[in-house]
Amino acid sequence: MTQLLVLREYLQQFYQKKSSVINPVFRFVIGFIVFFSINQVIGYHPALNHWYVECILALAGVLMSGEMLLFFVAVFVVVHIFYVSHILAVAVGILLAIIYFAYLKFIPEHAYYIIAFPIAFSLNIACGLPVLMGLLLGPVAIFPTVCGVGIYYLLRTITSVMSTSADASLNLYQAVIQQFLGNEEMYAMMAVFSLITILVYLIRRQEKDFAFEMAILAGGVANMVLILVINYIFNVDINMLLFLLGSIVSLLLVWVIQFMRIPLNYAGVENLQFEDDEYYYYVRAVPKMNIAMKDKSIKRFNVRNVANNNKQQEKEKNEEIEL
Repeated sequence: MTQLLVLREYLQQFYQKKSSVINPVFRFVIGFIVFFSINQVIGYHPALNHWYVECILALAGVLMSGEMLLFFVAVFVVVHIFYVSHILAVAVGILLAIIYFAYLKFIPEHAYYIIAFPIAFSLNIACGLPVLMGLLLGPVAIFPTVCGVGIYYLLRTITSVMSTSADASLNLYQAVIQQFLGNEEMYAMMAVFSLITILVYLIRRQEKDFAFEMAILAGGVANMVLILVINYIFNVDINMLLFLLGSIVSLLLVWVIQFMRIPLNYAGVENLQFEDDEYYYYVRAVPKMNIAMKDKSIKRFNVRNVANNNKQQEKEKNEEIEL
């Protein structure tokens, strides 16, 4: 544990010194992954389905907030769909505009959480996302969860319908909307992720040792079990090995994020009691684990000067003896 604390302290100091470089690089990587994933899923427009377009848009995303990045992602998606079906593009654009103007304009910090869901599903690490949101946000995470899961299933429905139909008329629009709104698996996944978020929030709020760790473990196991139940009910074929591996990796990532946020020292817990004019207080204080980095001082010696000094000292001693 000491080594992990030293590593954490080193990474924090490194980030503080290099944050002006790390933040733009991180935003570029996020933007590139988002636009690359969209091109892989619905890359219908030939002019946009190129790596240099993804890089240009990712560079532009460095200068944008999460809210603006999600807006341009929505425009990017609509332009791709517009190339295939004008009516469907208008319908998708209206739906995304409602999410943007009715929700993200008021809570812009949730934009990255919404973007994370389609990416997490494509990388097979969606199991840890509701656990992380339960740790960071609490019950309010239900809103970005529903929006993120809905956007993922909307894109999946569009690709599924377009891969089986060459009709770009009103029938295609009706087929997508009907299949999307009637997708029971999507509603079940929204309910499961929302339930896991609340479960993790309730457990990590408990006044118990290792509450955060228990919340991660309980939320991860419950999420895996419920997802397997959903796949069984809706006859979804999954690769069990990849599912388990992705779930374990996602939970490890959640634990690392939590450790980097708040490492707690439960061995130093103190229970305090005090009062004022109106209340009597019972306080349980859990100290954070911190470790001081060793300051290394390097002294440089000139070998020749050291030898001369030694000779001079010996000479002075001999003179004193003679006297």
